[in-house]
Amino acid sequence: NIDTPHHILKRITPSDRTAGISIFKRFSSSQSSSLPWHVWIPMPQLSPSMNSGKIVHWKVKEGERVEITDLIARLEVDNLLENPIEDSDHKHKMEYESHEEGTIARIVAHEGESRSPGEPIALLVEREEDISALAHLDPPTDVSDSLFVWQAYVVDPADAQEHCRVPEHNKTQSG
Repeated sequence: NIDTPHHILKRITPSDRTAGISIFKRFSSSQSSSLPWHVWIPMPQLSPSMNSGKIVHWKVKEGERVEITDLIARLEVDNLLENPIEDSDHKHKMEYESHEEGTIARIVAHEGESRSPGEPIALLVEREEDISALAHLDPPTDVSDSLFVWQAYVVDPADAQEHCRVPEHNKTQSG
C-alpha cells in the first residue's frame, strides 16, 4: 500500500502540527494572511567578520520595479577579509544585486547610513498597489533570516584581485 500525502497528514501528531506551523511562518517571512506578499531586504552578511555596511548609493527608488539581476544599491563595507588586521583600513565597494522581483515599497536605510548585517534596509512588495497596505508596517530589528535572495560583487576589479584569494588550481602559469 503506497502512502499518499493525505495518509501522511493523518499520521501527524498535534505537536508536529504546531512545529509545522512555526516553520511555515518562518518561510512566509512571518506575514499575516491579511497582508500582501512582502519581504524585508537585509543588509547582507558578506563575510563572517563584517560588522556593518554603508549605503553609498541606491540604484532604485521607492515605487520602482525591481527585476531579477537588477542592481539595487552600492554598499561600502569593511572587515570583508578573514583577517581584520590586514583589512582594517580598507573599505570595499560592493554592488548589491536582487534575485527577486517586485516593487520597492520603502527604503529604511538612506544613502550615507550604516547598518549591521541582518538589519532591514528596504521593503519589497509584489505589486505597486500593495505599497499602501504595508505603509503602517514597522521594520523589524533583525531580518537576517529573510528569504530575500541576493548576490554581491566587488566594484573595482583591482580591489578584487588584491583582496580575494584565488585557489591554487585556478591560477595560471603567469599568475
